[in-house]
Amino acid sequence: MFTIGLEASRANKVKKTGTEWYAWHMLQQFKKIDPNNKFVVYYNDFLADDLQEVPANFLLKRLKWPFGKFWTHIRLGFELSKYPVDKFFASNAAPLFTSGEVTATIHDLGFLNNPELYHPIERVYQKVSHRLTIKKADKIIAPSEATKKDIIKFYPDAESKIKVIYHGWDKKDFKPVELSDQEKIRDHYNLPDKFILYIGRLEAKKNIVNLIRAYQKTDRSWPLVLAGRAGNFGYKQIEELAGTDDLKNDVIILGYISQQNYTKLLGAASLFAFPSKFEGFGIPVLEAMGVGIPVACSDLSVLREVAGDAAVYFNPDNVDDIKNKIEKIIKSSDLRKDLINKGHQQCQKFSWEKTARETLDFIIK
Repeated sequence: MFTIGLEASRANKVKKTGTEWYAWHMLQQFKKIDPNNKFVVYYNDFLADDLQEVPANFLLKRLKWPFGKFWTHIRLGFELSKYPVDKFFASNAAPLFTSGEVTATIHDLGFLNNPELYHPIERVYQKVSHRLTIKKADKIIAPSEATKKDIIKFYPDAESKIKVIYHGWDKKDFKPVELSDQEKIRDHYNLPDKFILYIGRLEAKKNIVNLIRAYQKTDRSWPLVLAGRAGNFGYKQIEELAGTDDLKNDVIILGYISQQNYTKLLGAASLFAFPSKFEGFGIPVLEAMGVGIPVACSDLSVLREVAGDAAVYFNPDNVDDIKNKIEKIIKSSDLRKDLINKGHQQCQKFSWEKTARETLDFIIK
């Protein structure tokens, strides 16, 4: 039996995006699948209600920290030095100081592949944090073959540490939405029967500007709905472009929406567009397939790993190609049905339970 340390700072976030949901699902799945090993869950300030319910082999430990930053790197590091665990799982960043074996997940290296898409301060932070994590880790999890190749490219000494373990998606929440609920969510946001949807952070690296420019060239028979919180870099440009006289009636920015509304809004959409220039995996693609809507996404090797033949792919740097692929789906009901059917089959290959079991096996082996 091992004592395994977990940090809950990301799982604890109220407004979660991809990496935070990953941490949340790993913690929740570990509760279900491992009654034998002992887990110590570290957190700062407060612990959300849905994380407080734990089985007998889980210990919750609050580590107070008066500063807004570096809780994981410094405060948790001191705790693990003073009270070591056998294994520590870093779902994102690793502490500065640890004893025992460290397994870390590296979600993506977009800040190295596409540095122009990140704020300069964020680039510096990401470089320092990832270099530390990769150096500290005895084992590294990559969520895709594409991310594994990137880790080897930039940190060749880490190659022998890496295992690919695909992310999952929430099958319980992301399922076809009842017609009555679709109507309610459209009424709630004042949306028509058919619309194109993007959900995620609204920032430069998600390539929203090119999506809007491509949409501008279509006949705009379906509005473009952008849902998600403003990102750290590039949101102002998105807001300004969407607010021009030519587009302000056709591009709708909803901002952050609750998880409950997220699933219903996604299920009510007619097309999911995912124009990202870089991804470590691509959970929203699986979620869209899960609720039963067609997907158009960037032609990235990582998204082909995720979506297979169940999506229409476009060049994220070519506005005309994005426009043509979106119009192709809009104009063909047969294509939409085919993508929905293929998507249903494709998304069944992934689950958070599978991710957690493979992750736990890798941690303890």
